Amino acid sequence: MKIGIHLGNYGATASAGSIASLAVRAEDLGFDSVWVSDHLAIPPEITSAYPSALPTDAFTSANSRNFWEAFAVLSFVAGMTRRVELGTSVIALPLRPPLLIAKQWATLDALSGGRAILGVSVGWLREEFAALGFDALFDQRGPASDEAIRILRSAWTADGAAGFQGEVYRFEPVLMEPKPARAGGVPIWIGGQGRRALRRAAELGDGWQPFRVGPAELAGHLAYLHEQLDRYGRRSEDVTVSVNVVANPPGRVPDAQAAEWELSDDAQRCAEQLRNYEQAGVGHFLVHPAPGLSTAATLEAYEFVAREVRPLVEAG
Repeated sequence: MKIGIHLGNYGATASAGSIASLAVRAEDLGFDSVWVSDHLAIPPEITSAYPSALPTDAFTSANSRNFWEAFAVLSFVAGMTRRVELGTSVIALPLRPPLLIAKQWATLDALSGGRAILGVSVGWLREEFAALGFDALFDQRGPASDEAIRILRSAWTADGAAGFQGEVYRFEPVLMEPKPARAGGVPIWIGGQGRRALRRAAELGDGWQPFRVGPAELAGHLAYLHEQLDRYGRRSEDVTVSVNVVANPPGRVPDAQAAEWELSDDAQRCAEQLRNYEQAGVGHFLVHPAPGLSTAATLEAYEFVAREVRPLVEAG
């Protein structure tokens, strides 16, 4: 089992100092990975539906402004860490040209000694697509994402020049170097719990990362994932299953009954929650801070997970 933390690269408290302090402390505390989210252009008024069971006000222009760009943040963090993996949860693939993504992530992986994980989704915010000039891709974002993943794989592994002729992307052979440090290229994790996301993970991904899902619901998704893995001739160990959980600092109990993915106050109960996920097939946890926490409180929450909860999980 591995556990990573989110670096809080957006919102009112996000800063170079907060990101750096969380990244360095993550490595000191023995976390396995650090993660950032991504949005490039957030409109003042959002009409697109957020693709999650979260409340409709979970993502707004007010609580999601001050968004530090994902690749730049991870490059910044790579230089101050030596061990933790560096991941996105997630970037919308169609909002960047595939060859640009291939170049950036091969560079990050090579410079960091093979620590990059590229978490991707198809995207959901139509207004963002339009603002960036990709409005025509919004209704093709599924096929565009599938083609982009194939382009990334080819760019990272081709011996010599490689081109691509698809329905969405087409280009003549080009040389793409440097290659990633990891053999086979940067691991690609697929975000989302829709059936198409699960099929994409089974066919093309190295990992699957749903957002805020309980163990019982997860079990149903995993049954479908394994069915699709069989369809594509792959094994369950070919795809790492990662889930997002939320951590509170000690003494801070949620107003309502805590959700299955929310860790708070009682270390033994939190360890049992993570063990339930582990028994369902989870191999990696991504810990987010509870909403509204200061950087200091976020550090307290992460220290609680590292010092009190994780040892209990590992002790069984």
